[in-house]
Amino acid sequence: MSRGGSSAGFDRSITIFSPEGRLYQVEYAFKAINQSGLTSIGVRGKDSVCVISQRKIPDKLVDEETVTHLYRITKNTGCVMTGMIADSDMQVQRARYEAAEYKYEYGYDMPPDMISKRLADIGQSYTQIAHMRPLGCCMILIGWDMWAQINLFKVVLKSLKLPVLCVD
Repeated sequence: MSRGGSSAGFDRSITIFSPEGRLYQVEYAFKAINQSGLTSIGVRGKDSVCVISQRKIPDKLVDEETVTHLYRITKNTGCVMTGMIADSDMQVQRARYEAAEYKYEYGYDMPPDMISKRLADIGQSYTQIAHMRPLGCCMILIGWDMWAQINLFKVVLKSLKLPVLCVD
């Protein structure tokens, strides 16, 4: 029996490209981010940064004070997550782990640009390893480093680490 539709079995593995050159598993992860129905925005000024995210209460039995998409990674770095909650929690835990390992090895906090690069590299590896799946979440990372520079980065699963330019 043949499968209908254009995927025709190319969506069963992350490492198989379709004849059009598409990775369906990656596209499914982006759909999962969009289906969360949340919008997150980050704005960077010359000496400040601001992130905003919607708060949707999934059930009336959930305490609304416990629902958040803002997380602290280090004392100088935080993030806002959009997408699947479990994937977001996993990526935040990985960011905290990477930052703690860096501080243990080098003696000072990991700069936000290095955190975003490391998470982008890990996200890219998830699209190349057959037993892994791409994360259905997007991270907007904010922070300041030891040179007193304010940073704002967007990290998505295709190894994109996008610095946001200063708003004048």
